[in-house]
Amino acid sequence: MTSIDRISGLSPLSPTNAASTDARGAAIETMGEIGHRVLAWVDAASRGANNNGGSGAQAWSQTAGSGSGFAPDMGELARRGDVYGLGELTSDLSARFGASPAQEGALRRAIDDFTRAAVIQIAGLSGASGDQQVSGVRAALDGAARADAPAGLDGVIARFEAATADLSAQNRG
Repeated sequence: MTSIDRISGLSPLSPTNAASTDARGAAIETMGEIGHRVLAWVDAASRGANNNGGSGAQAWSQTAGSGSGFAPDMGELARRGDVYGLGELTSDLSARFGASPAQEGALRRAIDDFTRAAVIQIAGLSGASGDQQVSGVRAALDGAARADAPAGLDGVIARFEAATADLSAQNRG
């Protein structure tokens, strides 16, 4: 039994899943990538502080597989731009599923909301062990994978909304 078997019912994500037009696979893959990006920023922001030495990123990699190699861009932060590259993720998913403009807007809102909730969860636990730091997002990812959602891009959006609701409830508690 691997650590992923113990921690999550999900298999580690892989680059081959990225081309999928399956709503479940696409949503989970994208949430995994967002987790990598949030952790990269949290690790960058906490350098020099008493932190966990990137163990959150290591724990997340056990859940979500390897990320895209995203690196925080301080210039983008200074410009108050899209520091997580969510526009690119939204565009990629929209193109993959042939989204209408309304669907693309709904997807972007769902991705933004999920990312905001994940940042609160991960940054709020930045001094904890890696497993503790990512446990809430991992639980939300598992819930999204099991969510009863339609096919296509509407299913991707529904899974993001389910994960966001889970994280928001955790963040309030």
